[in-house]
Amino acid sequence: MPIPYSLTVRRVIVAILLCVICSGCRSSRQPDTVQEVFHDSAVTVTDVHFHSSSIDGMFWYRIIEPRVRPNERLPVLYLLHGVNSDPKEITEHSEVTKLAAASHLIIVMPEVGFSYYTNAKHKRHARWENAVVEELPGDVEKRFRLLRGREHTGVAGISMGGYGAVKLALKHPGLYGFAGNMSGSLDITRRQASLRRWGQTLRIWNTFGVRPNVRRDEDVFDLLDRAVEVKSMTWFESCGKNDALLSVNERFARKLRERGVILDLITTSGGHDWQSWNAAMPDLFRIAEKALR
Repeated sequence: MPIPYSLTVRRVIVAILLCVICSGCRSSRQPDTVQEVFHDSAVTVTDVHFHSSSIDGMFWYRIIEPRVRPNERLPVLYLLHGVNSDPKEITEHSEVTKLAAASHLIIVMPEVGFSYYTNAKHKRHARWENAVVEELPGDVEKRFRLLRGREHTGVAGISMGGYGAVKLALKHPGLYGFAGNMSGSLDITRRQASLRRWGQTLRIWNTFGVRPNVRRDEDVFDLLDRAVEVKSMTWFESCGKNDALLSVNERFARKLRERGVILDLITTSGGHDWQSWNAAMPDLFRIAEKALR
């Protein structure tokens, strides 16, 4: 029995509408980009944007490559930014390019917003730990020449990035031979709700969860207590003498020493600022170079 013309038309219209709706639900994927930002006789600075399935969008990182001989490969240090910062600010406010050239370390600086380098508990398309630990190294190794393996790979960071570096090193000890922390917000998972800092409180809830017990898998002190081996990694810690985070960084340094890590917490002048971080960076790079080469 033939289908009535009116019914056929309706079916075609419905099919077209469904196609339009579904096509609108899918965001068009942007192409990867690689753009040179700066180069001189010592280094090349490049920005890379690639698609990350962990965040369902484009992931940006800046890489600093010291000039090397043909076929020479160098160790890599992932340098993580803090809140209200990004790779551009680190480049502009520090001597990171000169330190990279002097230490012969490839520096990779990912941009992660306010993520705390964590797979968010209550936010879609925000699996930032996976992006940094799994997708980022794969993209870097695909595009640039570097030494591979734990013994040639380090992670370090400032403030939020200091927390991120410590957490990632403890959760993924097979990936890193060096971990550096400058003024890390190591208490972030234990901070109480605050009306005065409602923006930070909301970010903490979205990222780590509301209840303290669900945050334990992201808490650096709990992770350190459960860590099987921490002495095989080289550690670096610094904090400003006027920094509100000095006490929690001192406490974490003591816990590391209790676990047998040989470590001196470097107390710099200044507070939670570039004065402190710039004072600490030469020591961080010196120790990282020694550990990773």
